[in-house]
Amino acid sequence: MVSATPEAVVVCDAQGVIRLWNDGARRIFGYSSSEAMGENLDIIIPAKLRKRHWDGYHQTMATGHTRYGDKLLSVPATHRDGHRLSIEFSVALLRQDDGRIVGISAIMREVTERRNEEKALRSRLAELESRLAELESTVG
Repeated sequence: MVSATPEAVVVCDAQGVIRLWNDGARRIFGYSSSEAMGENLDIIIPAKLRKRHWDGYHQTMATGHTRYGDKLLSVPATHRDGHRLSIEFSVALLRQDDGRIVGISAIMREVTERRNEEKALRSRLAELESRLAELESTVG
């Protein structure tokens, strides 16, 4: 299932080192498994978001709690060639039998086209609302 799914499946250890990188991750982010394995998530996290990401990651590893365990997250990411992506993902903490956290898994989907369409629709709606307000003030 992990190798066949079109979604990116990425597993990192407690230090944030990539331990599993499926073909979906290769397709979305542009890095082969051999290039990604042993690296950390900085290869796909935009530079301006890295500190925030790692602060949260290390806090989660230390406490065993994430506020994102049951939510679908939407964030920007970076492709190997440098272009920006929009992704949605969910995470699951990986625990040993004694409850100690040993890593985290994420299932990611690239949604750049949809996000761009939504942005264009919001812009068009704002433009139309502005025109309507102008017409109402002229008529009224």
